[in-house]
Amino acid sequence: MPEWKRILGAMFLPTFLAAPRPSSWTLPASLQSLLELFPPIVLAVPKKKTSHSRKAMRSANKGLKDKHNLVHCPGCGSAKLAHHLCSNCYSSLNRGWKAQARQAGRSTAEVTVGS
Repeated sequence: MPEWKRILGAMFLPTFLAAPRPSSWTLPASLQSLLELFPPIVLAVPKKKTSHSRKAMRSANKGLKDKHNLVHCPGCGSAKLAHHLCSNCYSSLNRGWKAQARQAGRSTAEVTVGS
């Protein structure tokens, strides 16, 4: 670059454009957060208030869904979720394990794990 172009360019350009660019770009130490980097106008903000009707329409699909995987327990016949333990059968088994533990004088953790 000829000398006269560099001098003329430095006179008419702002200092940050006229100065030679560094090889690696780094953030200035004076930036404390991203809010200083971007003004609040640039951040994502809704243009208008969302009406009650629009909120209700958006949340209409968030309700509880029906269970389609209900089956009858083969042991007691009560309704249970497929591939899950029946709560009635489990409670009767649990009572039996605790009764065995009380008779043997051991804790319930020893009976269920040790047997």
